[in-house]
Amino acid sequence: GEAKVWELAEKYKDKYSVCTVHFGPLFGALLPGQTWTSGHVLQVLQKMAKGKVVCQMWGVTDAADLAAVHVLGLERPEAAGQRYMVASADQVSSLEIAEWAAAAGATGVDLAAW
Repeated sequence: GEAKVWELAEKYKDKYSVCTVHFGPLFGALLPGQTWTSGHVLQVLQKMAKGKVVCQMWGVTDAADLAAVHVLGLERPEAAGQRYMVASADQVSSLEIAEWAAAAGATGVDLAAW
């Protein structure tokens, strides 16, 4: 995990600098051949597709924003030794995600159950 990253960063600090980037459930365009990456949210969506109401809140992350932060971490020396969290300032509810899914044509999402 991350602890090992920081251990190695200390051991090899004369050769490498490290920053870590953490993110919330990831939404956005996928690359060809890529599958869903936010497993927990996928599990919640699968339950909702079966008509279950799952009340949760998340700070979500846009894939393009996450990519931009990774690039900045590589380009900016001041990022060395830092930990970054990339997520929306406002929480998004599982109801909002269900509404997004229904608007996008997902079947089995019972918005009336909410």
